[in-house]
Amino acid sequence: MKKVIIFGYNEYAKKIASNFKAVHEDDIRIYVINESDKNEAIADGYKSELVELDDEWLDIGQRYEISNLICFCALDDDAENVFLTISLRAEYENMHIVAIATSKDSADKLRLAGANKAIAKLETTANVIVESLEEPAIVEVMNEILSHNKELRLAEYSISSISVLKDKFLHDIDVHKEYNIIILAVSDKKMEADFTFTAEGYNHCIKEGDVLVVIGKENDLQRFEKVIE
Repeated sequence: MKKVIIFGYNEYAKKIASNFKAVHEDDIRIYVINESDKNEAIADGYKSELVELDDEWLDIGQRYEISNLICFCALDDDAENVFLTISLRAEYENMHIVAIATSKDSADKLRLAGANKAIAKLETTANVIVESLEEPAIVEVMNEILSHNKELRLAEYSISSISVLKDKFLHDIDVHKEYNIIILAVSDKKMEADFTFTAEGYNHCIKEGDVLVVIGKENDLQRFEKVIE
């Protein structure tokens, strides 16, 4: 049986853990980002640890055989799940990652971030577990970025004073359909903010000096760059 690690301890994480518990309880570990979730997971009988989302995840590789591991990214926030998925995929190219999303749009971003499977919460948890066990571990996107096949890549674009995107809202920009790329994150330079991973409901107004992080194929990125500049 594969070993299981779960990030987060919300209702979906609990259902995933509960389904696996009956089969191989000793092979489940819960990683959480706050003390209350850790205490609750331990009280429910699981091994649980506190982590920071910017950890390098080296201990996972030391603790587990990655090829025999399933990782569920089930944090409450879609942006945190995207960041977590990117971080894990960058460190472990062969890890099987299943990510939970609040919407289909967020699920698409998680797949681009490197999840083998990203499921909107409308799908049943039972299906998530069954499919994660039955489907082969196929890394579709981040492996291409990190390995020799670099058809897809990440890019950053700074918004100038004459950019066509200046003063537009993210929700008004349909770059996925028009340019076949996805905006993963935006940094508001005037607010001196760190990159904020976009998710449904986050409707930032793009200003001069903002930086967009996008993912797509090289020719699509070049076409997008010419337009926005």
